[in-house]
Amino acid sequence: MRCENVANLMKMRIGIDGNILDLTPVEKARLKGLWAEAKWMFDFYECLFDGREFIVPSLKQGKEVTPLQLEHYAYRLGSFFSKPIVFLLPDAPRYQRVRYAERGLFYFMPDKEYARLPFLYAGKKISDRARAKRLTPAAQYLLLSHLQVESLEGKTLSEISSAVPLSYLTVSRAITTLEEVGLGISDRFGKIKLFHFRYIGKELWEKARPYLVSPILTVRYYDTFDGSGIIGGINALAHYSHLNPEQMQTLVLDRSVAPKDNGLEDGRIRIEVWKYPPIGSGPWVDKLSLALSLQENKDERVQKEIELMIKAIWSTE
Repeated sequence: MRCENVANLMKMRIGIDGNILDLTPVEKARLKGLWAEAKWMFDFYECLFDGREFIVPSLKQGKEVTPLQLEHYAYRLGSFFSKPIVFLLPDAPRYQRVRYAERGLFYFMPDKEYARLPFLYAGKKISDRARAKRLTPAAQYLLLSHLQVESLEGKTLSEISSAVPLSYLTVSRAITTLEEVGLGISDRFGKIKLFHFRYIGKELWEKARPYLVSPILTVRYYDTFDGSGIIGGINALAHYSHLNPEQMQTLVLDRSVAPKDNGLEDGRIRIEVWKYPPIGSGPWVDKLSLALSLQENKDERVQKEIELMIKAIWSTE
C-alpha cells in the first residue's frame, strides 16, 4: 500500500493491492454541526471505492488517541455522516492493531502498508445494513414524551427507562431507531451511553414528521364499557381547540390492557387500542399523538384545528 499527497495536501491518494483510492477533503459545509473536539483531532476526507462511499478521518500530526477513544469517535462520526468510518492513522505496533481490531475499527496505516478494511475485502458493505424507515412505537413514544412531558436530552439509557413505562431493552432499541433515522446521536464513555437529540422543539418535530405513524393499532366499538381509558379522538381535540365535541365517546387504551374480544360492528363507545402507552398523566391524550391519530380524518375543520393546536405548542419558542 502506498500513500502520496497531491494538490498541496488537499487531496490524498492511497494504494491498496494495486487499487488506487482517492481521498477528497470533506466540504466545510458538511462539517457544520460536528462537535469541536472531532475537528480538533482530525482532518476529514471522503472516498469512493468499488461503488462504496466512506469517510476517512485523518489523525492530525501530534495528536494521540487510544483504541477506546477511537471507538467512541467511530460511533459518533458514523452517526453524524451516516457512512462507514475508516481512520487514517500513523503506524502502530501489532498489539495496538489487535486492540483496534477487537474494537471493530477500520483503518489505514500507509507508512507500513497496514490496512483493516473487512467491509471492502469481505464484500460486506456496512452502509447496506437495513435501517429504519419509520419510528417504532417505542421510538415514537420517546420522541413525543421528550417534546411534551420530560426532556430526555443527555440522559443514559437507564435514566430514560426509569422515566418511561418501557423496559431497558425496548429503550435501547428505540434509541437505535432514532439514531438510524438521523434524529438522535449517542455519546459513549466506557459502558455509559448518553443520548442526544439532534434538534430541539419545533425543528425536531418537523424533522421527525416523515417517520411518524398513527398510534392507533385497532378500533373497537361497544354499547357499554366497564374499563377505564383516557379521552381521545374528536372529543380530545375539542378539549384542546374550539371544535365542538361529538356524541360518541372515544377512549384510548394501551394494547397491554385492551379487551380481548373484538367488540361490536358499531356502538356508542369507540375504543382505540394504541401501539404505545398514552403519554402523560392527564385525562386526555397528548396533543401530538392526537394529531397523528386524526391525520386520516378528511374534515377540513378537524385538520384546521389540529394545525392551530400544534402551532400553539411552539408559540412560546
